[in-house]
Amino acid sequence: MKIPLTLILLATLVSCKTIIKTLNIKGKGSPTYKLNGKLAEKVIEKDATPPENYSQCKKPLAIVAKDIKTTNLSSYSLESYNARITSNEGSICYTFYDPISNGYINEINKKSIIGIKILKDSSSCKIMNYKFTQTVQGKRSPMSIVFLLDHSGSMGDERANILQEALDSAISYKHPDDEITVIKFDNYVKNLITSKDKNNLRSFLRPTSGLAGFGYATAIQDAIKLGIDEQTKSTLKEKMIVLLTDGQENSSQIATDLIKLVTEAKKSRIIVNSIGFGEYVDVPYLSFISNETGGYFWQLFSRNEISNVFNHTMYRVNNNFKINFSPCMFGDSLKLITQIKLGDSTYTNERYIFNAFSLGESIELNVLFDVDKYNIKKEYDSEINSFIDFLKKYPNVEVEISGHTDSDADYKHNQILSQNRADDIKKYMTSKGIDAKRISTVGYGESVPKYPNDSPENKALNRRIEAKIIGN
Repeated sequence: MKIPLTLILLATLVSCKTIIKTLNIKGKGSPTYKLNGKLAEKVIEKDATPPENYSQCKKPLAIVAKDIKTTNLSSYSLESYNARITSNEGSICYTFYDPISNGYINEINKKSIIGIKILKDSSSCKIMNYKFTQTVQGKRSPMSIVFLLDHSGSMGDERANILQEALDSAISYKHPDDEITVIKFDNYVKNLITSKDKNNLRSFLRPTSGLAGFGYATAIQDAIKLGIDEQTKSTLKEKMIVLLTDGQENSSQIATDLIKLVTEAKKSRIIVNSIGFGEYVDVPYLSFISNETGGYFWQLFSRNEISNVFNHTMYRVNNNFKINFSPCMFGDSLKLITQIKLGDSTYTNERYIFNAFSLGESIELNVLFDVDKYNIKKEYDSEINSFIDFLKKYPNVEVEISGHTDSDADYKHNQILSQNRADDIKKYMTSKGIDAKRISTVGYGESVPKYPNDSPENKALNRRIEAKIIGN
């Protein structure tokens, strides 16, 4: 399998304070030696020297609406994470974050969104239909969160204790129904507990135990693999892994194929957020894992930052704005570009969402119809042409084109109308060179509304066309 470009040459990576641009040059890793016939790592006594102009990761600072006008926004950026696409829906979370003050601007409304589009190679489409949700102070759905705690020898007892104390503190901010899994790892990976109960979780973190039972090398991929296995047992929809390591992969025995591991995480819709601690971490490696799965990467340099970065992790989960959207393009590597206006400034976020298209995947073509009409408006030609380009690029793909209506008129009339809409799309596509045998059509009438038929705007969105892969 071809290694994605992100592994060879990564784009801009965000640490807790600064922007780091890096090539795929693997560092030297933690110093190692043999202990009882096994690979072990020497304790790193001193914290790493941070880059010039680096500011430590401090506690999250919330900027409320009334203070935005008096806040210097020049160092804020629009950040995205928890990016995922399912068979017929995509979702992504955002925050405005300032790494200098560690401040977050959370109170953003839908009117601030200028536009959202998806790019795939030379094709693009606008996301017209999406749901905006503001999450403030933890009013959200529960999640399954796995914390992977590096307990290799390089951490040492003191920093391992700080890591345990930091997670103990962060658990205070969990949703009552969050499932938290705590996993420690060196060259051996052990699941300590999976629980919703704070006290049960804390019983495995307090009193702290240093590196007791651990202290050898670093099996990052085996740890991620166990995290994925544990999360596949959860019935919760949203799943996230948080990895903190101060070293590099040097001893995994089970998950030895990185591409296969990342693919498994993506198929299971599991996001991996990675935290690199110190100077010995492999930044491109950790960033690749996080970028491919829809997560983010942080880099820390001081043990005093560990507690704060866990607090940031939980803060972002509990305070963000989320966009659920109907994908308008198939593809295994889609670039989602979002533009938001805050004050007099426009902020742009670009995020790759990796999702292999397969049988059953569906998208929404940005084609809407007037009331009781099935003719295609000229303004939608470019949208259909982008989809035609996709079918030409993948000549073995067969699709179902489905037509939909709002709830006006009677059921039988809407059934016929929706079929006519689907047939008209097929007619247009075949006129552009697509074999008719690759396209089936179906009219669902008003039976599958995507939005409540409670306003003229929502009714217009229900007069739509969807495309689903039925052969590949």
